[in-house]
Amino acid sequence: MSGGPGEESPGVDRPGFGASGEGMGRVALALLVSWIVVSSSAVVIVIASPVPPLSIAAGREAVTAAAWTLIALFTAPRARATGEARPFPWGRMAASGILLGVHFACWVGSLSLTTVTHAAVFVSLQPLFAGLFGLFLGDRATWRLVIGVLIAAGGSLVLTAAAHGGDAGSPTITGDLVAVSAAACAALYLTVNRGIGDRVRLPVLLAWVNWIAALTIAAGVVASGGEWWHPEALWRREGLAILWLGLAPGLLGHGLMNWSARRVPVHVVSVAVLLEPVGAAALAYWFLAQKFGPREALGAVLLLSGALLTSLSTRARSAGAESKGAESKEGRAASPPRD
Repeated sequence: MSGGPGEESPGVDRPGFGASGEGMGRVALALLVSWIVVSSSAVVIVIASPVPPLSIAAGREAVTAAAWTLIALFTAPRARATGEARPFPWGRMAASGILLGVHFACWVGSLSLTTVTHAAVFVSLQPLFAGLFGLFLGDRATWRLVIGVLIAAGGSLVLTAAAHGGDAGSPTITGDLVAVSAAACAALYLTVNRGIGDRVRLPVLLAWVNWIAALTIAAGVVASGGEWWHPEALWRREGLAILWLGLAPGLLGHGLMNWSARRVPVHVVSVAVLLEPVGAAALAYWFLAQKFGPREALGAVLLLSGALLTSLSTRARSAGAESKGAESKEGRAASPPRD
């Protein structure tokens, strides 16, 4: 993670969007690299599947948290020199970390119950849920939001019915619902993080949030009496897969999306995020021989179109708020917590 499109998020400033020429080339390259590594996430999780899903999720989060901790420590002297130290919003950070942990537990778990493409498509509903949650925070229900929700709902029905003829007891449909839960938790994570980045530096915030997420998932393993993976297997294929998940999608993918969101409007990053299922489907076909029928493709296109329309609705509301408020630098943007 699977970092949402069009959302406000932890600790990323949005200075003027004026990137052009060489600058736009760097942004395009960053988004391309991010798309490639994030698209690999689902397939790599399946490769690590001899390890229990919750252990994969906890290990992924611990690796990402450790990496962000090192970055936070190396950047601390510069932060102190510029007087950036601010009080920590501990309560919101704890809630954010717990939600992130539940997101990854559901996301990784869904891949043991459904196909890579189904899980990747349904977890991309994050902007749709973010738009709906925004209504509880006083956001206005725009026509884009309403139509986007309807299109996405229709796409969801087509996608699941095409795969299993509408059999409500199908394990894949159960996995699809778990992936939808992962999307909802990711949107809640970003909603809780609104404005939090004004008070905590991004590396510090992401280090704490990912550590809390890892501990949350570990607590779930203990509470459920689940199996832990044996440490002696660290350097086997499964261990290398977990390291990849933490460092590539978790650190590099998320970091490049945050970097890009500081230089171009968030809806541009949203498009890159919503293209993840395309890359995931291609990789699943090549490496796992998972096929994807034409009716499923139609459902996926409808669902992602609805999510994109919802994302544009969120962007329009954000633009309106910035035009009223704004010479301040409090607008924040970033990628969803993927994967």
